[in-house]
Amino acid sequence: MKRVNWIIHLVANGVRCGECGEAENGFLPNMCDAHTHGMDKYGHQEFQMVLMIGPELICYILNELGLRVQAGERFKDGESVSEIIKDFDIRLKEEESDGKKLLRVILPDAQGCFPEDAQCAEYYNQQHYPMRMLYPNRSIVN
Repeated sequence: MKRVNWIIHLVANGVRCGECGEAENGFLPNMCDAHTHGMDKYGHQEFQMVLMIGPELICYILNELGLRVQAGERFKDGESVSEIIKDFDIRLKEEESDGKKLLRVILPDAQGCFPEDAQCAEYYNQQHYPMRMLYPNRSIVN
């Protein structure tokens, strides 16, 4: 039986810190930092998403990747992954966050364009930005 035994940490504008109670407001519009903790128990890099598409969809995508890792699948930088989102592949890009390398999930826009495509919707292009550019006005220190 499949069992989720990792966590997903989501930091986004408007979300209140569980410790200090302050609302986050440091991200560029439509951006966030959602990432897994626990893929290391499978000898795999953690996953990250930075496009704020809603907590439910973010958790669905990250958990689907986690379940595939749990089942023995391994992912790497530059890989396209099918069967996570209907009718679209996603891409994985190695990034560094807090000194650790992880795999960032890159989503296509509604027309299926990725950030390197000239027709890609503007804020989808920001998925390639390093965290320091996505989170320039950081108000809460993790």
